[in-house]
Amino acid sequence: MPSISEDVRGAIKTALANVNANVYDHVPEAPQVPAVLVIPSSPYMEMEVLGKVTTRVKLNYTITAAVAYLSNPASLDNLEKLVLSILGALSSSKYELSTVSQPAVTQVGAVNLLVSDISLSVRYEQTA
Repeated sequence: MPSISEDVRGAIKTALANVNANVYDHVPEAPQVPAVLVIPSSPYMEMEVLGKVTTRVKLNYTITAAVAYLSNPASLDNLEKLVLSILGALSSSKYELSTVSQPAVTQVGAVNLLVSDISLSVRYEQTA
């Protein structure tokens, strides 16, 4: 049976395989940077067709790009390069990319990361 985990998040992770970063299709406890995380966004599912035979939804994700925050100019440059490589990897007409958030510093454990979020949507259809 088809699943969102394999058909959507797995496909996004595969599309990002050539990005120079560790790619996670879930939120890990301690991501190894540089990292790309595929996270369900809100609203997560937007119904397009609901029926006994076919269900089609628009799935919304946040793709978080994260780099080590050691030196502001170098970290920003590393983040921009990572974001551009992600956008290039997801440029397929299959994915709808809309915005990239401003960079922000976030702390994971004892480590500061510079992160930016990319909004991505994809349509998913499941038939009975």
